[in-house]
Amino acid sequence: MTKTMISARVDEALNKQLEALAAATQRSKAFLITEALENYVDRQLWMQERVDAAIKEADETGEFISNDAMMAWLDSLGTDNALPQPEPDVFRKPKVKSGA
Repeated sequence: MTKTMISARVDEALNKQLEALAAATQRSKAFLITEALENYVDRQLWMQERVDAAIKEADETGEFISNDAMMAWLDSLGTDNALPQPEPDVFRKPKVKSGA
């Protein structure tokens, strides 16, 4: 695999942490940065795929969860009065599938 050089500016505190981690793990800073970036990109792609699938499903069914219901549920998580996961409460005409 061909490798490409990139550069980034980080604050001094992060650089010192990275240097300490590199020394503790006997890995190069470049290795740790590459590993961290690969993990970040993988997570972001995983999330984007799920968001795209959820949007497609909502467009096809016309069922959505309102922002108010979602925020109330999220705000309740971790409290003694956690709400159940919200159900769709907004219903619109489904978008026509392409080719239909």
